[in-house]
Amino acid sequence: MKVEQVAEIIDANARMAYKHAYSGGTHKSEEQRKNMEKVEIDDLVTVTLSSHVSAINRVGYLRNRFQDKHKNECYLIERLNGEIAEWSDCQLIKVYESYVFKK
Repeated sequence: MKVEQVAEIIDANARMAYKHAYSGGTHKSEEQRKNMEKVEIDDLVTVTLSSHVSAINRVGYLRNRFQDKHKNECYLIERLNGEIAEWSDCQLIKVYESYVFKK
């Protein structure tokens, strides 16, 4: 399977899990949503607000978080293809392997 296809699967499943958690209306779904929004360095993440960008450019590992000179939150993401991208002013969600890959 190509890395682009893997990124599409990861992104689609993570967004579906987040949307379900966001609209679930139960205590458990609220907890799940909050956990997905708590991203930390080295987490596998996807950017939620940029669906017009291909998944290979949205999915990756969070390598750094910082503020630019305008105090915007910025993120360095290592994409699945190894490239480094800088994102700012966006929302990231944590991707849990259990939501994407069945064991």
